[in-house]
Amino acid sequence: MIRYSTMAARQQSKLATTPFHYYTIDGDTVWTEFHRAGDGYLLRFPDLADFEVSADGKEVVAWPAGEGDDATVEHLYINQMVPLALSRQGRPTFHASVVTVPGGVVAFLGQSGMGKSTLAASFALNGSSFLSDDALLIEETTSGCVVKPSHPSIRLWEDSVDQLVDASNSNLIPISYSTKARLLAGDALTYSAEPQRLLAAYVLESDDAAKIAIRTLSGLDRHMAWVQNSFLLDIEDRDLLKQHFDWTHRISSAVPTFALDYPRDYGILPDVRTAVQQHVANPGI
Repeated sequence: MIRYSTMAARQQSKLATTPFHYYTIDGDTVWTEFHRAGDGYLLRFPDLADFEVSADGKEVVAWPAGEGDDATVEHLYINQMVPLALSRQGRPTFHASVVTVPGGVVAFLGQSGMGKSTLAASFALNGSSFLSDDALLIEETTSGCVVKPSHPSIRLWEDSVDQLVDASNSNLIPISYSTKARLLAGDALTYSAEPQRLLAAYVLESDDAAKIAIRTLSGLDRHMAWVQNSFLLDIEDRDLLKQHFDWTHRISSAVPTFALDYPRDYGILPDVRTAVQQHVANPGI
């Protein structure tokens, strides 16, 4: 799928190229720079690592920087580079966590900070299993869309760890560049390694809702919900963009998609789990 290798650490020298795209955090801090390198790409995570990606997305080479320890580089590769490289291969990948429900799985789509990981952990710590934290890889089949499992870990902010997880849990691994920690699957956090049919997707929207609310998305709103939560390596490649819109159109047409709002209160998570499980079983109610 992807040939991956890690080289010796090197200093991040100034690049001759201008980034054609950025990812930012907190609105203005650059998280990722997207550069062209020959016929491929170089993605820079300032002070952490550079990743070289082949033009076809089938090879990734990591160059750790001064502050990029092995765990950090592995984390960046799993959670950032794999879905971006897969998008270059023509494989639709989305920002979403995925958990099991009776009969299949559901996905929670949303941008960073909307609570996907916390919700997935809540399910997986309470009788369900998770397949993905933030990289929904879909395989289109004649019987519907099937989710391919990703890495067996979930990233959680400190407050979510405090509320959901025993801090002494040996499967809790700090992330050096962030206040997040990575919780590995284990006896408490259940992981499913089997591909399963995607029954529905729920887009996490408002984070200040007064109550739990689920509403159907249709037409352009439904399509754009998938577009806006996609991984895409090269936003300037017209052929890739056309292919990308074809993917999202097919998938949004095939997967029932809903907006999910709820108060961001840890105490209400059991009610959110119940609401989702009841809704996916009886979406017309």
